[in-house]
Amino acid sequence: RTMAKNQKSLVLKCCTANNLKKVDLSIPIGRLTVLTGVSGSGKSSLMHGCLAPAAQVNPKKSTTYTKAENFDQIAAVYEVDQSPIGKTSRSCPATYVGIFDDIRKVFAQLPEARARGYEATRFSFNTEGGRCEECKGNGRIKLEMDFLPSAWIPCEICQGKRYNSATLEVTYKDQSIADVLAMPIEEAARFFETHSRLAEPLRLLNETGLGYLTLGQASPTLSGGEAQRIKLISEIARGRSLRKRMANLKNAKGNLYLIEEPTVGLHLGDVRRLIDVLHRM
Repeated sequence: RTMAKNQKSLVLKCCTANNLKKVDLSIPIGRLTVLTGVSGSGKSSLMHGCLAPAAQVNPKKSTTYTKAENFDQIAAVYEVDQSPIGKTSRSCPATYVGIFDDIRKVFAQLPEARARGYEATRFSFNTEGGRCEECKGNGRIKLEMDFLPSAWIPCEICQGKRYNSATLEVTYKDQSIADVLAMPIEEAARFFETHSRLAEPLRLLNETGLGYLTLGQASPTLSGGEAQRIKLISEIARGRSLRKRMANLKNAKGNLYLIEEPTVGLHLGDVRRLIDVLHRM
């Protein structure tokens, strides 16, 4: 895309790392830029070995480049890859994107919850009081096997719902907190369409082809492509909130996102959705 006359660029001089030999780099600020090249040409070395260190808040003296310009325009750098968004079943799309807190507040504000003195913490499966204590809010029980890998079975007390019976008695539109976590994102987007803080992230997740995932699906079960799109949606939601707070500030800094091979393993339809997400950012 043609650059405006006053368009600034991130500049690195004499980048040298692995197969890179004194390469000069200029990336326009406020644009989607693609690094391409044959295998072994140094794309990853340029991104992670030169560009990322230069964009750190307090960059250390680097031996991979000789000069860096205009990196004071960057507030933070984020490397978005296809690594898992969580290693335990307590992490899920709702918790990672940051909407689970708002969902719990919706339940805590219901007349039935207020009458019982329930606060938002009551609807967390990570704290005592509302969760099932038999499985500690996991919904599953781990069976240790002597000569085989450990096995997981649904909790017989809560039937995999994570919460005790008293908590499940509080319902919103005839749905308990466990029912909401079991909802596909596509259904949840319609269910919470009148709640602005919930509707926007859910709509974005649905529009990027993740509508089939449930809000409470364990993060370790997500594919690399699914995890990466959830990370990007989280950044979009957080970035919009930040822009609203900084709208009246002059010379507000932006963030630098480094996304390596985002289309690996994705169907062409999902690639199209991913590109749409990147343009939204």
